[in-house]
Amino acid sequence: MTIIIATRHVRRSAQAVPLAAGCLAAALPAELRGETWLRDFYPEHSAADIAAALTDAAPWLVCMPLYSWNRSVMCAAARLLRQALPATLLIAGGPEASALPVEVLAEGTFHALVRGEGEMPFAELCRELAAGNPLPLLPGVSLASPAGALHGPERAPAPPEALPSPWLSGVLQPTAGGGVLWETSRGCPFACDYCYDGRGSSGVRPLPAERLREELRLFVRSGASQLWVLDSTFNFPAERGRHLLEMVRREAPHLHLHLEAKAEFLDRPTARLLARQPCSVQLGLQSFRPEVLHHIHRSFEPQTFREKVGLLNQEGVTFGFDLIYGLPGDDFDGFAASLEAALQLRPNHLDLFPLAVLPGTTLHRRQAEFGLRSDPHPPYLVQESASMSRADLARCRRLAAAADLFYNLGRAVAFFPSLLQATALTAVQFLTEFAAWLADSRGIDATALENLERWSASRVAPLQEEFVAAALTARGCEELWPAAQDLLRYHFHYAETLLGAETLPAAPEELRGRELWNTPWRTAPSLRLIPFHYEILALQELAEPNLKEITRLFRPVGSVGLFLRRGDEVLCESLEEEFATLLRGSDGVRSPGEIFAGSIPRSEGEEIVEFAVAEGLLLPAAP
Repeated sequence: MTIIIATRHVRRSAQAVPLAAGCLAAALPAELRGETWLRDFYPEHSAADIAAALTDAAPWLVCMPLYSWNRSVMCAAARLLRQALPATLLIAGGPEASALPVEVLAEGTFHALVRGEGEMPFAELCRELAAGNPLPLLPGVSLASPAGALHGPERAPAPPEALPSPWLSGVLQPTAGGGVLWETSRGCPFACDYCYDGRGSSGVRPLPAERLREELRLFVRSGASQLWVLDSTFNFPAERGRHLLEMVRREAPHLHLHLEAKAEFLDRPTARLLARQPCSVQLGLQSFRPEVLHHIHRSFEPQTFREKVGLLNQEGVTFGFDLIYGLPGDDFDGFAASLEAALQLRPNHLDLFPLAVLPGTTLHRRQAEFGLRSDPHPPYLVQESASMSRADLARCRRLAAAADLFYNLGRAVAFFPSLLQATALTAVQFLTEFAAWLADSRGIDATALENLERWSASRVAPLQEEFVAAALTARGCEELWPAAQDLLRYHFHYAETLLGAETLPAAPEELRGRELWNTPWRTAPSLRLIPFHYEILALQELAEPNLKEITRLFRPVGSVGLFLRRGDEVLCESLEEEFATLLRGSDGVRSPGEIFAGSIPRSEGEEIVEFAVAEGLLLPAAP
């Protein structure tokens, strides 16, 4: 009686963890859990691929969590599967099944749907079916019938202590260096009209502290490296957020946390706890216009928000903002003003996305009130509204894509203010010029610009340099270009080094008995040797880089920066000429003696070589 719970993820990443499937499987009786398998699929898998893989397994029952990003493909796969295995029972759950049970069942594919939190109704369904009983009309379940959809009554959410852990049960297993999705609570204390999170429940139901503690210990034992906290507002109330951070600090001080917070509930103690833990915090700003947020039942006080974000900046916490364009009552100028205000607060990252008018939300029911017209099919993106035309939405998409490329992928947070100061542009003007330059000078139209999945930091970096050089030249500030290029290069290579492989020191036995001077070496592939116009150590000392100040204070004497990573730390050193000569010349063919060719005493050169080999900067030439 094989059960398969199939998940199609939005993309391959450390976050592609089948948590919903794991929760469903963990809730099954032990005898059924042993017959249950989780299958993961990704965007490259078509409906035919998924159906073929599931058909080969010949399951008794297949369950599919449906989301806006996978519904069409998974429903198509289910249709193919029903043709291939007509006796297999097909059950769907997730937000799409919960919000649109009639529509999903009307497709004529699934036998039953689980609405809302699925663990308890799914487990009951499986128990009844395993006992040989027909599909029961349970609370929280909808059934397909010749007469149309049949709906059981709504089911109250299960108490937190009744929810089994997919991690502690062994259904999901964290991996060394991998990512973990971690539930700390269910529910949401807020009722924003556009959001589906709080639908059907009110308030927060924290999961038991002992369960969370044991899960953290498991994550540490497994060697997991990143943990996404699936709590809509981890810091509500503030005391709960502090207790959670204190627990993580005790049990897993080296895990990198990704959290979502509400700025209004940040305080100094919470900011200090965040500063002590490797983490990034995402704040759901959505808009900087209180009158726009009022339409979706969100309160907002700009000055309070700035003060709370100031706490994160003062404590050195990495944070980002969410901004939505297309909200009711907003227009292009309003979105641009929100983006401008957000960038003034110097977030480390911005998530900019169009409004999705999700079925089942209050906003979906109020569309006519705001003149909202959205795609009736997933992902339900807004097409226009009474306050924003299709043309203005296109302008928003283009501006958002330019910000994503230059600011996010371009790692611009540290040098962006200095570029604005040098060009005398606002952030929105700068990003608008960047988008226009890409189109006019590089032939990158709106479609290519907005196809963010095809962009990478290494592709953006040279375009950044070309655009900044052109922008400075256009304003008669060519003398600032060397300093600007140094800043761009430093931050790009620092970030790439942090994300790249570690450079490890050599083991003592690797040096024993080696004749270093006449042996060809090659540089470790994890190293970066980058030329700079200015002395890189001088630039590192500037807290707030200013292009005019750099040009006035320093001479462009040139330097070579060595970037490498040790653990979580990036080391950037300015190389002496002899050291740079050795590393640049170590091509796996020439020995140090040949590289230096008598330019320095052998004894001095041997000291440099021994240090470079011991530190793992040089490796033996490939055989």
